[in-house]
Amino acid sequence: MAWTHRERLLAALNHEEADRVPMDFGSASPTAITMDAYQGLVDHLGVDSEVEYLSAMNQVVYPAEEVLRRFDIDTRGVIAGRYKGGHQKVVDEVTLIDEFGVTWKRPVGTATKHSLHVDGPFHDIAPDIDAIEGFAWPDPDNEGVVADLRARVDAIKAAGDHAIVLYLPGGVIHRGYAMRGFERYLKDLYKAPAFVTRLMDKLCDYWVAVAERAIDEAGPENIDVVFFGEDLGTQEGAMFDPELYARMIKPRHRRMAEAVKSRSNAKICFHCCGSAYRFIDHLIDIGVDALNPVQVTAANMEPERLKADFGDRISFWGGINTQVILPGGTPAEVTAETRRIIDILGRDGGYVLNAVHNIQPEVPPENIIAMFDAGLGYPYGEKAA
Repeated sequence: MAWTHRERLLAALNHEEADRVPMDFGSASPTAITMDAYQGLVDHLGVDSEVEYLSAMNQVVYPAEEVLRRFDIDTRGVIAGRYKGGHQKVVDEVTLIDEFGVTWKRPVGTATKHSLHVDGPFHDIAPDIDAIEGFAWPDPDNEGVVADLRARVDAIKAAGDHAIVLYLPGGVIHRGYAMRGFERYLKDLYKAPAFVTRLMDKLCDYWVAVAERAIDEAGPENIDVVFFGEDLGTQEGAMFDPELYARMIKPRHRRMAEAVKSRSNAKICFHCCGSAYRFIDHLIDIGVDALNPVQVTAANMEPERLKADFGDRISFWGGINTQVILPGGTPAEVTAETRRIIDILGRDGGYVLNAVHNIQPEVPPENIIAMFDAGLGYPYGEKAA
């Protein structure tokens, strides 16, 4: 049979093998490519197109349609619109304040191009719930939230039968520690639980309202995957005690997942960098269908272990090593590693090929091409030489 892109992706997420592994490139910020790396890629491919930022703050872009077609990418991404008004302010060319009152600054004179949060509305206060209640929270009914969303969905559907991924960034951890400060947020989980859980509830309220509105606007029948999440792990282990996660954070993540499932038949891809191993059972329990980015060099994240322990209950989305192989390997080494990951994670379906997080500036275009070409030309059942 001739597989459509949408059929191929959904087969994988249903733990079935299609003609080849499905591939994603840029359906969400964590699966996209940084501006510098992208410029090198399009120059190498001879593609001339306007650059569209997926996230200017993180310096990642949407790959052009010509690039996506070159690699026969199965996904196309849409994102909730840009908030209009509120706390937002452009301070200078490297500093901005977002709708949650968080100040972001892009470092100058370093290799880092993405913005870092340096201040927020609750950074320097005692953990006072009244401060949370009195804050001017963003309005999920803001006119910018779903601006142009349906038009983008309709354009994707008119151009082909691709799997449509709705990316809904934010959450209760990432936005929580941006508003509160990373160290204070972590301390609050132990020392001020009433304060931090109220903060998470307000953030969850906003996320759920935006998710429901975005799904309705896009058309529930049009959305194949909803992509969201936040980091629970570090390179060496868990960021949180899993018992604390289960008690304080998981209920909010469950509510987010239930909002998606109650509004649509979409699969959920949950993004969690680092060592996610000790949280995967929790994610499965709340209804997550796929894990991204599958950071295979982090503790306990060996692909063989992941497939053996969880492969019949969750799919894996990512997995191609961006810490060593993609930036430092040869194209032949990238090809071999990509085939190795397909052989492990793609067995019996359950795998979507993508790099571990967005492709960074030091990755040469030849290696990006080698990764996607390896997936494109490697049907299930073959084994790497």
